[in-house]
Amino acid sequence: MKKVLLGLLPILMVACGDPTDTGNVDNEPYSGVWRGVIALNDSVVLPFNFELETAEDSSMTLFIFNGDEEIETSVSRVGKDSIKIEMPVFANYIVAKLGSDNLQGTYINPDAENYRLPFTATYGDSARFEITEPKCCDINEKWAVKFNPETENERPAIAYFEQYGKVVKGTFATETGDYRYLQGVLSGDHLQLSAFDGAHLFLFDAKVMGQTIEGLFYSGRSGFKTWKAYRDDDFELRNADSLTYLKEGYSKVDFSFNNLKGEPVSLSDPKYDGKPVIVQIMGSWCPNCMDETRYLSQVYDQYNDEGLEIIGLTFERAKNMEMALARANKMVNDLSIEYPVLLAGATKDDNAAELLPMLNHIMSFPTAIYLNADHTVRKIHTGFSGPGTPLYEEFTAKDQTVIEEILKTQAGE
Repeated sequence: MKKVLLGLLPILMVACGDPTDTGNVDNEPYSGVWRGVIALNDSVVLPFNFELETAEDSSMTLFIFNGDEEIETSVSRVGKDSIKIEMPVFANYIVAKLGSDNLQGTYINPDAENYRLPFTATYGDSARFEITEPKCCDINEKWAVKFNPETENERPAIAYFEQYGKVVKGTFATETGDYRYLQGVLSGDHLQLSAFDGAHLFLFDAKVMGQTIEGLFYSGRSGFKTWKAYRDDDFELRNADSLTYLKEGYSKVDFSFNNLKGEPVSLSDPKYDGKPVIVQIMGSWCPNCMDETRYLSQVYDQYNDEGLEIIGLTFERAKNMEMALARANKMVNDLSIEYPVLLAGATKDDNAAELLPMLNHIMSFPTAIYLNADHTVRKIHTGFSGPGTPLYEEFTAKDQTVIEEILKTQAGE
């Protein structure tokens, strides 16, 4: 059932039909495809698609779709006529009043001051964006990008687009990670892409002009950047293994933080003596950390029996320690993390660079530090380009080689 929206993607038309009688008593929402909208401000709205399933016992399941991504949420009743939609990993949620063919409510970020955005949804609408004109051109493949071009805040990126007629999927890869799974349309020369993963609201709006694209990027209620893209198949970002490194005078990484039970854990503990370790700098609020965690969980399953250890250092952005522990535990449970996760920072005031002074900086969440068996540094990887990018498979293949090399540094081998 939950795969039905993927089949509708190439069409991307409004798909309204007569709802069935099943599960539609007392204003129960109809099962099927919906179009949700979150208002970022008075003039900009972010659309996304989801599928809602209502069972005979009135329980509900809701799946959010972004391109090839499918996110299962948790839906609970709030009184007789409202629901709460809780997101996996992230603390953000939606509360909405029920209608058979509509939902009206609020998207809430509990860790930010007064972060409440209007939310509405309409049943039977599979169109993410309206298509009004024939496509103007072919934007497939790779584009060199500048965010905030010709300013002191200019940053490079690479855009990867997959075009299916008027339908477009893709992402932007930057030196600190990617914008995950974007989905949208090319209507005439008007390119529109969006993604909503439960906590991050990304909207790209641009005009295609031959070999260039110029547009705007909105992130959440206040994030805003201009961007320009150019056809350049040879453009590359800096090597992600070169951006973070040990400061002069340091030869190793060391730390001691408490785990989620309040017990201190250090690299000098007997458990890690003579073993290669990957130290993951992360946070439950970070979408690229979520992708890296899924990858490192596979690595841990494959190589832990051979001696590889992984330690997660989570830097939360909660209001206090109690909330930070709740956020970290939710992340561990929702992502089924088997390796230890330590609470290195609880609030925005806990500076990761200060708590890990041997590093030149923490340029990105996530950052992964690969240590040989004697805990000298083999490499430090800044950011993470996940499975929503063409870079993912190449990275994982090269990374496996590095992992097998540090495993060989164990004593006696």
